[in-house]
Amino acid sequence: MWKRAKWLGIPQGEIKEKEIYHGDLGGRFAYFRCDKELPEGCSLTLDITANSRYRLWINGEAVLSGPCKGDRNRQYYETVDVTPRLREGHNAFCVQVLYNDPDTVEWEIGERAAIYGVVGRQCGHRLAIEGDVLDSAGNAVGTITTGLADWRVWLDHSYSLKSDEHTQFLGAVIEQLDAARTPIHWKNADFDCSSWHPAQILEPGVAEDPFCFVGVTPMFRIVKREIPLLYEKKQGFARCFDRAGETLALLSEGSMKIPVGEQKEILLDAGAILNAYPRFRFVGGKGAKVQITYFEKFGGPGSDAVRSDVRGEVTGITDTITLDGSELCFEPFWVRTFRFIRLTVEAADSPVTVFAPQFNKTGYPLTVESFVDSSAPWVGKLWDICVRTLENCMLETYMDCPYYEQLQYGMDTRLEAQYTYAVSRDTALVRKALLDFHYGMQPEGLNAGKAPSAYLQILSTFSLHYIFLLCEYAALHNDAALLRLCRGDIDRILDVFDSRIGENGLVGKLDFWNFVDWNDAWNDTTGAPAALQSGPSAIINLMYAYALGCAADFMDDQRRAGLASEYRERRTHILSAVETLCWDETAGLYREGPAFQQFSRHAQAWAVLNGLKQGADAAQLLKTALRREDILRCSFSASYDWFRALEKAGLYDDMRRELQPWIALLDLDCTTCPETPQGARSECHAWSALPLYELMRTAAGVHPEKDGSVLVAPHTMDLNDLRGQAAAKNGPISFDYRKNDTGKWEYALTLPVGTDGLFRFPDGRETPLHEGRQLLKEE
Repeated sequence: MWKRAKWLGIPQGEIKEKEIYHGDLGGRFAYFRCDKELPEGCSLTLDITANSRYRLWINGEAVLSGPCKGDRNRQYYETVDVTPRLREGHNAFCVQVLYNDPDTVEWEIGERAAIYGVVGRQCGHRLAIEGDVLDSAGNAVGTITTGLADWRVWLDHSYSLKSDEHTQFLGAVIEQLDAARTPIHWKNADFDCSSWHPAQILEPGVAEDPFCFVGVTPMFRIVKREIPLLYEKKQGFARCFDRAGETLALLSEGSMKIPVGEQKEILLDAGAILNAYPRFRFVGGKGAKVQITYFEKFGGPGSDAVRSDVRGEVTGITDTITLDGSELCFEPFWVRTFRFIRLTVEAADSPVTVFAPQFNKTGYPLTVESFVDSSAPWVGKLWDICVRTLENCMLETYMDCPYYEQLQYGMDTRLEAQYTYAVSRDTALVRKALLDFHYGMQPEGLNAGKAPSAYLQILSTFSLHYIFLLCEYAALHNDAALLRLCRGDIDRILDVFDSRIGENGLVGKLDFWNFVDWNDAWNDTTGAPAALQSGPSAIINLMYAYALGCAADFMDDQRRAGLASEYRERRTHILSAVETLCWDETAGLYREGPAFQQFSRHAQAWAVLNGLKQGADAAQLLKTALRREDILRCSFSASYDWFRALEKAGLYDDMRRELQPWIALLDLDCTTCPETPQGARSECHAWSALPLYELMRTAAGVHPEKDGSVLVAPHTMDLNDLRGQAAAKNGPISFDYRKNDTGKWEYALTLPVGTDGLFRFPDGRETPLHEGRQLLKEE
């Protein structure tokens, strides 16, 4: 569409009346509203976008939020069929628009907070919609197209979004509003907005002749959304209780009255951590103060207690509302992540009636096609926890964590992509992530460490993870257009690392943040290897060498043999230098630097993955790393590559033992995987969902290939049985592994039509697979 729509803005008269000055629009809302009388049986499909964020309401009901997160080169729009929302007679189309201006508030805590995962233009609140209302015969009977329809606007000067010490530079924001100062009912169908200013009509949504012929691009380069719309599903809370753990009747009776002058604390449990738009309804209670605290666990950040222990501290993101005495509903503009909510209501001079809250659970509509289960109880439970963790970290982008940061980082996304492949054939969000990081390439030759983002942060090592992400995607998917677009990024990134090679043949310290892992020994260097303070880091050099190897294979597939050969030659030189300068014969380990006597599991893992040690030597190296107490261990964030090294060395029993920190989460009543095993700030962090990969790819051993074939190589650890299904190109692969009466394994597999492959027994014996059911037995 986008043929007639014009951008709408706020007229200067409205800004002057509200006494909002330059630099003070960020973090504030503008309410755009269009009222229409419609006959019975109408239909409407509309395109919508805004600067910087919107939430669309029709007749008092929330429809969707957007636009999809983009950047200065991609202003996404949504297309949505709102026909089911229409009714005969009066209809109210309401759009709440947030202007996100991080440049004016980047260093502030308090007023005018920014949502740092949202990139917008510095041109104030903007809205563009195109859509004609059609009757049952397909004839236009009205339009809500901006620039043609009568849209009114009200700039809310009564409050702005806030941040605190926990949310500065992150995605989460806080709302504090006084219902007596804001038109709280503006989304209701019967609200009268005739006194509002007409919205200012600005430039067309798309470039007009003659500009499009001479390459002049508009301020907003509007492009169609590349991923599905997020779902919203209405749900209720599982439990309502007080601090003593006693059940309250709010959910069963539907409401609760709080007398004059009294304060009531109400605790709500959603049953598991999730993303949602909660909705609270109140009647009466003029002047009453309501505080809504969203939190993931009792005990607060850093606590390792049982997550549902009500004796623990309650801390979290808190919205505050002052009631105006009417009947009102409050739903936060920005999505909230929580398992628990504390609702504190302090009545003033009149009683308050609180109604049972509900919420619209939201997220990316991932179709989970894989599952794993066993008679060992931990298997199915841990699988479910990890799937929930991944799903919670998938919205318009992948996210490190949905509660605080809500940002898409390169390393996190590479891991989340691997976990996505393990559970689904849907790779749309992976594809968008690759585009996000491609558009985040910087003049220096590195990616933005997180993208999209309203402020630039570069983690030099995360550009290597972008290469891993791209090459691993290419190994599974034929996507010629995307690979062609992104392939030049690889050479630019590798050239940055090559330019930092010193006289000793190793890459030295790079600019920006050389992050590898959170480790107590690296606290002073904020997660960068301490060896960088005195010279090169073995870990970073080995990561660079591994990226060179991945890039060489990728370039071979892209028919760029010259680059592939160059990368392999450079890789040989780096590995030779690491072997010569960092191998410690006495310790039987690789040092962290040529003259830096520190050892880490990270370096040993990357050495094995690069083939510096192979076979029995690789196993011995990793056994030494497992046995040595003073070696630096991998946190959840760096464990994926540690497990890949254990797998390559054939140390499957050790892999099972290394899974124990995840299995221990079950005893803590965790419903998702936390950021770190102990002392976690975030309870839901998808880089920690590693068991998804280990249970599907290692235990079940199902490895789908790009051509539709499959390699099945199970290593069932200490289990007696394992069953489930695995997502694959031609459809799910079913498996059922069991020990028979003699203690030998029997492997039942069902492959979809058009799928063949290879089965590899744990002893290395191989046999072909074919479509349909087959039973294979251990000798």
